[in-house]
Amino acid sequence: MGLTVGYLSFATATLAYLGLAVFYLLRGRWGGHGPYLLAAALLTAAWGALSLLGHEVIPRYADASLLLQQLAMVAWVWLLWHIIASLEPHRTKFPRRLILGWAVVIALTAATGVLLPTHLVADPGWPQLPLVLGLAIAVLGLSLTETLYRGYQPVDRWGVKFLCLGTGGLFAYDVFLYGEGLLFGVLDPDFLEVRGFAQALVAPLFAINIRRSEMRHFALGLSQRLVFGSTVVIGAGLYLALMAASAFYVRSVGGAWGSAVQIVFLFAAVLLLSIILLSGAFRARLRRFLSHHVLQNKYDYRGEWLRFTERLARADSAETFDRRVVRALADIVDSPAGALWNVSETHLSIAAGWNVSSGSIVDLEIPPLVSFFGAHDQVWEIGETAALPDDAPSACHDLVAALRRIPDAWVLIPLRHQDRLVALLLLTRPRSGQGLSPEDSELLQVASHQAAGYLSEQRAAGALAEAREFEKFNQRYAFVTHDIKNLVSQLSLMIRNAEKHGDRPEFQRDMLATIQSAVGRMNHLMERLKTDVGAEEVDAVAVKPLIEQLIGEQQSNGIAVGFECPQALATLQLRADTRRVDAILRHLLQNAVDAAGSDGRIVVGLRREKSCAVIEVRDSGNGMDLQFIRNELFKPFRSTKRGGMGIGAFQCRAYARELGGDLEAISSVGAGTTMRVTLPVLREA
Repeated sequence: MGLTVGYLSFATATLAYLGLAVFYLLRGRWGGHGPYLLAAALLTAAWGALSLLGHEVIPRYADASLLLQQLAMVAWVWLLWHIIASLEPHRTKFPRRLILGWAVVIALTAATGVLLPTHLVADPGWPQLPLVLGLAIAVLGLSLTETLYRGYQPVDRWGVKFLCLGTGGLFAYDVFLYGEGLLFGVLDPDFLEVRGFAQALVAPLFAINIRRSEMRHFALGLSQRLVFGSTVVIGAGLYLALMAASAFYVRSVGGAWGSAVQIVFLFAAVLLLSIILLSGAFRARLRRFLSHHVLQNKYDYRGEWLRFTERLARADSAETFDRRVVRALADIVDSPAGALWNVSETHLSIAAGWNVSSGSIVDLEIPPLVSFFGAHDQVWEIGETAALPDDAPSACHDLVAALRRIPDAWVLIPLRHQDRLVALLLLTRPRSGQGLSPEDSELLQVASHQAAGYLSEQRAAGALAEAREFEKFNQRYAFVTHDIKNLVSQLSLMIRNAEKHGDRPEFQRDMLATIQSAVGRMNHLMERLKTDVGAEEVDAVAVKPLIEQLIGEQQSNGIAVGFECPQALATLQLRADTRRVDAILRHLLQNAVDAAGSDGRIVVGLRREKSCAVIEVRDSGNGMDLQFIRNELFKPFRSTKRGGMGIGAFQCRAYARELGGDLEAISSVGAGTTMRVTLPVLREA
């Protein structure tokens, strides 16, 4: 063979992998896998360059070229193993396989890096060692390629498909090269010369995969059925035998370039076969053929059911649940697209679309639709040649006409749960172009019942969450309403006192301060209606000045309130929200005033217990019995006051607990009441 073929081959490989390395540095986003790809590409380029330099005088660099060639293939093995090993921590089923894999890869790397150079330099007498190592690396690489590809779910294999095609091509070529070498005792020089072309052919596949290089972790997928896999293997073998015969003919008539063209032809044929086998349409048509002519049942029901339930229950999926329902039912019949509509009282609202652009469907009479599909539990084919039964209402015909405007609309599946129509689901025609068989219809119908149950639970959970949001808002509204009532009571008392003391400057100053405080509190109440009750900021609250301010407001209204506080706690600060502490103490003081009356005695006490401040509001009123305290006092909407709302004690305890403290009542009939509040302390006084 002329030297021109070798020069072109090695030069092409060198340029291809140097370009791949540059492309990765400019565009790659492979994270921790990137350095392995870069090392493999650069080693392959170095092998091509060294082979190119030594091609004219073959013995000059033959040993170094062989060493670089096998080191480059070991680098590709490390790339594949690094990706596989990064997936394994997300699977807890195969720790032994992971340990064994590390041992094999490290052992083969050591053999290539230590034994092979020793053999090439010292020539210990085993000439087959380079051939055995080369074949072992190639077989391991093919095994890792297959493991990586099957380690992803079919829908997620787009991220590694071209990487596996590229590495599969590299290692498959070396299996032929070293396999023949072991058979005849020497490497075929034609295979060696054209190896650069083979390496360059797969470089674009790595470039494509770099653009899809956002690596994610997924669960292991299900294996192919035995019959399907065996058919694929037999068919691929027949195809390769035919291509080999064609390549032999090309070689026999190709002259000086015949051997090179034969090798490139065979490699291209294998690459084309790999692309065909990865085609979803091809697999769908093959399954259809097998189900009609070989298998007793069209479906592997256990496998289909496991795949269906796994997709619906996949909690880590980024898809919405509605879209997972569409895809789970579509996968059963190899449908490439679908859509789901919720059934409301007035129209069909779009819930999810998969490879389908569709919106809500309006201008339909929903009650007849619900009645018809509720009474007919089956899968409906809605193609151009399909027809609904004569008793179908006009609304059903209008719906089918609207759905037929979607390209390749095929079947309509009512999702019913407990005799209630939950949703309607559309699937487009399968990749194989098949019609709806009774076996398809029965399996889709059973699966739709399961999906409808999941959908109903999901809708119920959503409605419950929405109801809880309304409950939280209603609680905020009740709290605000109660606080407004207290403000009205305070302002009413101030107006009554103004008739007696309005001409006194001291009273006027107190009245103005009370009005300003009331305005600030009302503005804060309006803000609380817009935000969650737990949204206030926690800050430092100087508790003694706050209590003295509240006592002063009561005394300005002619009510005497005592205050017991050790001097050491004069600067005590709470880790709380000022407005909430103010609301708690203000309510407890007002309740004490109402219980004790104008002639009663009210005392506020402040002390410290470990990391908490204890505030007690004691009154000399009639008190409460233990049963009332346990069963009524802290329940919402329970009140013994005329005109009371029954919110105050419940609100105060809720505030105290949200701040990390608590509120308790200590009382007995005829002995007065002590309301004890505990709140966390910010720092030492």
